[in-house]
Amino acid sequence: MATIKDISKLAHVSPGTVSRALSADKSEYVAKETRDRVRQVADKLNYKYSLVPTPDKNKLNFVLLTTLTLEEETRDEYWRFIRRGVYEAADAVNINMKRIVRPSKDIEPKDFAEYDAVIVVGTISRTAIRALQKVNANVIIVDPGQCYDNLVDTVDTNLAELTTHALDEMGKSAQSIGFIGGHRHEVNLDGTSGSIIEDVRTSAYKQWCKVHQREPIIKETNWTTKQSMEVADELLDEYANRLDGLLVASDPLSIGVMKGLAKHHVTPGRDLQLISFDDLEFASYLTPSLTSIWLPKVELGYAAVLHAETLVRFPRTWHMKNIIPGEIRYRETFNPD
Repeated sequence: MATIKDISKLAHVSPGTVSRALSADKSEYVAKETRDRVRQVADKLNYKYSLVPTPDKNKLNFVLLTTLTLEEETRDEYWRFIRRGVYEAADAVNINMKRIVRPSKDIEPKDFAEYDAVIVVGTISRTAIRALQKVNANVIIVDPGQCYDNLVDTVDTNLAELTTHALDEMGKSAQSIGFIGGHRHEVNLDGTSGSIIEDVRTSAYKQWCKVHQREPIIKETNWTTKQSMEVADELLDEYANRLDGLLVASDPLSIGVMKGLAKHHVTPGRDLQLISFDDLEFASYLTPSLTSIWLPKVELGYAAVLHAETLVRFPRTWHMKNIIPGEIRYRETFNPD
């Protein structure tokens, strides 16, 4: 009979890595290439393992399905804070939340049938939602990135309202306000990308420009700091001194934007107004300090677990949107006072 040591030798990894790769609870901490190699060796040796954790009959058992890759979570703390909120709430109310799943070709809807609820983080396709609901009635989406109408319960923040409020504040003195952001894309259960979704902030910015008869100045990125620096450079080349305001869709993007502005000797707060989103910890330590819209992060994850628990204990036939509002934190890059 094959052992973990046998697999580790053939897969050229440590026994600990083999154990994690074949574990339902810890496999996500192993790189996909390594994980696939270990499982191929295990299958070849007829080593028996299960990727479905044994439910705890004395607790509610939830599963977390995140549409974000490890790279995306590493790049933007926002998503990691949401996940932290999920863990904190699960621990506080004694819910078993051991399994974390990312969409892939190995995932099937039936894998979610044994759980009391499925919490999804990010933008998942409607097809995937319907497939999940066929096997599990209790599905909750956190920060869905789009409106699912009456299809599923969601936990989100008021991004469109916050965007409009920020633009109203800047628009009192700034005439040409640009927007730097990026799009969202739906993810299917098999890990493939679905439709491209316009970010809520982008839509709200376009609507504000239309209502106030302002020229929309939009640059979209792939959500990397490097590209945000490049598009900031492009904006100043194109609009020069005419640009007197910028709304940026995340704090990590704003780091690149501020570097791009510095190349043109433009200081936010003095030469143009700048507001960002997220209010991550580093925002107040930048020079100048970054005015940023605080978004619930840990709070979203925490609320999702409590929302799911209520849904399990008190079943209903209608869907709800749970909105936790954000707020502007004024600092040096824009302060109306």
